[in-house]
Amino acid sequence: MIKKIEWSKYFKIQPHKVDTFVKNFGANKTYAMGLMPIRGPKGFRKLDYEFAEKELNINKIMNKLEEAHFNSLGIVIKDTDGACTWDTKVGWNPTNRDVLGEFCDAGKETNIKINVSFTSMNDAYQGYLHPERVSVHGESGKKHGIYYKDGEISTHIEGEMRVDLPKNVSFEEYHKKIPFLTDQVDEKAGKSRDARGKGYIPLTSFMCPNSEHIDYLLELVIEVVKNYPIKGFFADYIRYDGEFTDLCACNRCIQKFRSNYGNKPKLLKSNEWYDFKAETIANYAQRLHDTIKSADSKCVTGWFCLPGPKKLFSRKRLGQDWMKLSSILDVVSPMEYPYLMGTRDDGWYWGKVADFFYWYFVRNMKKRAREFKSPALTVTNSVECNTEEMIKQIRSFDFGLGIAVFKYFGTSEEQWKALKLYAENEIGLENLKFS
Repeated sequence: MIKKIEWSKYFKIQPHKVDTFVKNFGANKTYAMGLMPIRGPKGFRKLDYEFAEKELNINKIMNKLEEAHFNSLGIVIKDTDGACTWDTKVGWNPTNRDVLGEFCDAGKETNIKINVSFTSMNDAYQGYLHPERVSVHGESGKKHGIYYKDGEISTHIEGEMRVDLPKNVSFEEYHKKIPFLTDQVDEKAGKSRDARGKGYIPLTSFMCPNSEHIDYLLELVIEVVKNYPIKGFFADYIRYDGEFTDLCACNRCIQKFRSNYGNKPKLLKSNEWYDFKAETIANYAQRLHDTIKSADSKCVTGWFCLPGPKKLFSRKRLGQDWMKLSSILDVVSPMEYPYLMGTRDDGWYWGKVADFFYWYFVRNMKKRAREFKSPALTVTNSVECNTEEMIKQIRSFDFGLGIAVFKYFGTSEEQWKALKLYAENEIGLENLKFS
């Protein structure tokens, strides 16, 4: 058995902040399951609006969560495609269904509280609708076979998600529903994590965080927080596109950078530029936090961060300053997914690859935990790993508040049994009840 790590000696969070989170959440421990309504019934790699509209069984899901003793459900209400799965007057809802509202209604009769995950800068639909708001490349180059030029917007082929056409529907017909869908098709699944999808390939866009896209996001936030009884609101993709180092170099960003730092510092590759990126993301976080709290002061605000080197990844590529963001938002959710890199079930090599990333993620968090100024609630994965690997992650990355598991669809029956036993034997059911 993997022993739990004594994370308290690495984190330097003020006790009152942890107490405040626990009080607002209402239970001693959080045990959350994540769900992506539009990704279909099997796993990560699909956009499947027909499934969300016609087959998503809310009561069945809630019953399954109760059986396994989960006390929180995290719903991805806005995914990287831009789909908004609630009754929105502002956004794009291709499911024709108020998925969030149905889950909130079902949760009233259970011990399960509803949290939401909200994709911010990655938005394929808004990239199609408003190309003028998409981040702009500042250099020419090639990445994963993608050629891009200085001055072009960063709308590119999506890395992992694919689309199957519904029966008796032509590509031309379906393109009207998904205008960012291309006619390119992946017939076979690749070996690497980001090449396992099969089907039609969509485009994806990272929006400029200094554009009017931010105003659009905040309008969506107000709709959700005012109209739905959610417990927490977590911002995902609260960052720049980590695949590229030259974003965003649009006229808005350049003018704002020069106004703040003058003409001497270099664009794209200076400490001042990296500071500017981090300040831009932190400014969005502050506006997001203030907007949520103005609508519901008790709603917990949170954000997702990716583990990795501070200087090369978090600072230069993502524009995420962990200290700044965790000083603004109530809770941080590190995305500890080492066994998405591979699994022993795929063979010795992929097991070793994932074991290395597991070691690195633990080491990285021990090194960087002091950067967090708010409590940390890890999200880790069940999909694309086996039961032993899943439990190993859960034990290792519980930083004290509990754990979130990602995600509902794709979790095997063996994993569900293990999750139930984990709640009973290691968390304690008394810690999962709401006061």
